[in-house]
Amino acid sequence: MEKEVIPYSSWCFVCGQDNPAGLKRKFRFRDGYVYLEFCGCEHHQGYPGMVHGGILSALLDETMGWAPTVETKLFSFTAELNVRYLQPTPIHKKLIIIGKTESIHKRLYKASGEIRDEEGTVYVTAVGKYVPISPEETMKVDNLLIYDDETMNLFRENK
Repeated sequence: MEKEVIPYSSWCFVCGQDNPAGLKRKFRFRDGYVYLEFCGCEHHQGYPGMVHGGILSALLDETMGWAPTVETKLFSFTAELNVRYLQPTPIHKKLIIIGKTESIHKRLYKASGEIRDEEGTVYVTAVGKYVPISPEETMKVDNLLIYDDETMNLFRENK
């Protein structure tokens, strides 16, 4: 089976493995979708027992942003993020965050995503627009990423 884990960083709030305040998630890519799993704890809550909306938004933004990156091999910045909270999202519940590319144009990528539980209940949906950065800037970011035996090769053949 091909590797599914996307390279990660040490500093990022969502995927940074060394960020003491971060979520330490690893993204995966399969069948055209980027996804990750997350289970919120007390320190992720806004209202008691509910995951803070900002945490949910960050998870979706990163997941959706990776989708066109995997396809185009160019990183991008978020230009617009529209999040719709359908219902409160409980802590201590395994969540699946999914992102997919909707369209790729030279200067703008569009992606969509959702957060759901294992039973299929959808808590949050989102759409986003992302502006790609240059191949040179992409390689600067790539040089900071962590590649290991688990991660897929995204940007260079010899990594």
